[in-house]
Parts: sequence; C-alpha cells; structure tokens
Amino acid sequence: MGALDRVLLFVYTVALMVCAAVSLVISLGYQAPFRAFELAFHTAQGRWTTGAVSLLVLVASVRLLYSAFAQPRVHVVHVTELGEVRISREAVEHLLQRVARQVRGVRDVRPRATISGESIAAHLRIWVSPDVNIPGLAGQLQEELRRAVREVVGVELTELHVAVESITAEARRTRLE
Repeated sequence: MGALDRVLLFVYTVALMVCAAVSLVISLGYQAPFRAFELAFHTAQGRWTTGAVSLLVLVASVRLLYSAFAQPRVHVVHVTELGEVRISREAVEHLLQRVARQVRGVRDVRPRATISGESIAAHLRIWVSPDVNIPGLAGQLQEELRRAVREVVGVELTELHVAVESITAEARRTRLE
C-alpha cells in the first residue's frame, strides 16, 4: 500500500468515524445533527457541499476497493532457516536488462518478466547493431540470460521470447517524461 493509499485510508476512516458518531447521537434521541443535516439540503450551498463530500467519499471508496483487489506484486520466494528472501519481478527485469545489454550487438533492450511459482518467463524487445547475426545473437542471449537468472535468482528461466524491434547503428535513446 502506497503513501497516497495510506493517507486516503486515514481520511476515509475518520469520515466513517464521524458518520458513525453522528448516527449514534441521533439514534440516542439527540436531533440537532439530524436537523443540521436536513437544513443543509434546503440551501444550494449545503447541497453542493454535501455532494462534494459524498463524491470524495465515493472516489475514496472505489480507490480503496481497487487497491484491496489489485494484482499483488509478484515475487520469487526463497525460504531459508532465517526467513524468506523475496525477489521482485522488477528486480528480475533489471537483471535481464543488464545482462542483455552486455551481449555484443545489443543496442537496447526492454524486458518483461512473468513469475509463476518456481519459474520465470521473459519477453525481450531488443534493438540490435546491423553487423550481427540475429539468430546467433538470440541464441547467445538465451544462454546468457538463462545462466544469469539461474545463478543470481536461483530459479530457472523456462521461457524466453526475443523480438527484434529495430536494426540500428545507434543506441536507442530513452525519452525523459
């Protein structure tokens, strides 16, 4: 859960506490909060304010519901005698990128890894030099990446797809956004 979600959860919880307290006071027979709420609907400003607060609570509800059911970050888990070691999908992708860029003829690479259980599947989009044999480069990439993932992560790279995006003499420049 990110910082924004934590702040949103805090505000949402406080809003629900206030609603619960007002409902409790009204149910105990104290009618002033009920009358104030009713009076708020008789003015345009009160309706706008109530509508805005209701919209914010609705948006917060949808966001928190989404984060509750969102796809969790996938990790490779190694259990040792001292505890668990988790390796994120992003860490695996960075490893794939670093190793692939070291292969002669690879100008740039964009990896995507999928982790399922004790295996990793990867898809690489690569930009290559014009002076390389692409099938030979793909075979070398597969062997280097399989070895690196096995040695560093401790899991087998079971599937590797390589898509050559471009044959270029220049390294692909990344855009800064």
